Amino acid sequence: MPRVSSHVHVSRPAEEIFFFLRDPRNLAVWSSSIDQVLDGPVATELGDEYLCKFPGRRRAHRLTCTASTPVEYLAFRGARMWTPLGRHSPELEFRLRPSGEGTVVQASVKPHLDGGMIVLAPFVTMAWRRDLPVELRCLADLLTDDEQSDAGTGDGQDTAPAQG
Repeated sequence: MPRVSSHVHVSRPAEEIFFFLRDPRNLAVWSSSIDQVLDGPVATELGDEYLCKFPGRRRAHRLTCTASTPVEYLAFRGARMWTPLGRHSPELEFRLRPSGEGTVVQASVKPHLDGGMIVLAPFVTMAWRRDLPVELRCLADLLTDDEQSDAGTGDGQDTAPAQG
């Protein structure tokens, strides 16, 4: 699956933004990908684990912090959300870079699909391309005291998955 990326400038220090993003309970405030965080954190060997409600799902699923480099990089992975067509496991990454009097936040989503969901890959990717820039503008508005947030949508293209 292609990775969908977008970025936004937030007039806050990277430290504040990182610690806000580090708590997935805040995802429900600005992101349409999480309806509600029901429980967490649960200590695991792989990282903090949260019990979340995803949109359109009756059951709760696990969201796990898979990487955390303070003030620079953060990644979460949703547990395999079952549908009648197959499973979907979204991977959400945040990269923070100080810029001027704030921070550029780049968010990337890589949906991992299997079974019949693979047929829907173009639609899943299209939905993330549509939603991610809007969600990042919401994040910037939420974290910015004034209206000087500058939302960017990247180059409008998917980026290649990271090698490694």
